[in-house]
Amino acid sequence: YSAIMEIQERKSGKIYSLSSTTAIPEWLSERSRRNLAKRDSQYRHRVTLLQDLEMPVASTKVRQSPDGRFLIVGGTYSPRIRCYELSEMSMKFERYLDSEVVDLLILGEDYGKFAILGADRTVSFHAPYGNHATIRLPTFGRAMAYEKTTCDLLVVSSGKRISSGSMAAGQQATGEVYRFNLDEGRFSEPLAFPS
Repeated sequence: YSAIMEIQERKSGKIYSLSSTTAIPEWLSERSRRNLAKRDSQYRHRVTLLQDLEMPVASTKVRQSPDGRFLIVGGTYSPRIRCYELSEMSMKFERYLDSEVVDLLILGEDYGKFAILGADRTVSFHAPYGNHATIRLPTFGRAMAYEKTTCDLLVVSSGKRISSGSMAAGQQATGEVYRFNLDEGRFSEPLAFPS
């Protein structure tokens, strides 16, 4: 690999120069590419990048589907998500959102079902055709998890803020884990934890 790609080692890790390899013409047929792969070892060991794998400002969350075929990326300004199909090496779709992505969770085996925790206290559920439903949380969420055995979407809240002057002796600030049952479509009793 080091003969094909330029690698620099730093204290923080390795830096790979992806532009040091030669480009293959786009007009080259699939048969010619296969023949080239048989003959040229540099072509066989090349690094292939996803088309349009970028965000205008930054990406906040990246998740790969459990089947390994899709990549869902949440980005900022303007808030959006992009889905990439890895076998095609290209973007499948892009959707704009109402708020920044705090967390992203894939609920199914592919991109067909996923949930987005927004910075505006919402969780939106997406399907292949778009936004399916949106729920609002009592407080701001920090992270999500999915419990398959109970069909509960677990959302960790930022906690209740109690000022030090109003806190009684021995009392601690607490946070909550909101449980939304996807099978029943309703909230269950939240779980409390000391923060």
